[in-house]
Amino acid sequence: MVRVAQTGDYAEYPDGSRAHIISGAGAQGQLQDQAIALIGSALSNGDEIIDTPQNTVLISKQQGVPMADDFLTSAR
Repeated sequence: MVRVAQTGDYAEYPDGSRAHIISGAGAQGQLQDQAIALIGSALSNGDEIIDTPQNTVLISKQQGVPMADDFLTSAR
């Protein structure tokens, strides 16, 4: 079973502190009404996700095809 991080979930730091994930794949990348978090997703403390243990899914941007308006925008 695989679980994906979504907006509203927490990112946890090695020191035990946490921050909410506030941006993700947008409306086109939703799972159960929450956007899927991606590398580049913003956190509530101003950080962003820069790495993931997941290595089997890839989202690519096609030249000339715009991304969704809410792709990686803050969900605050």
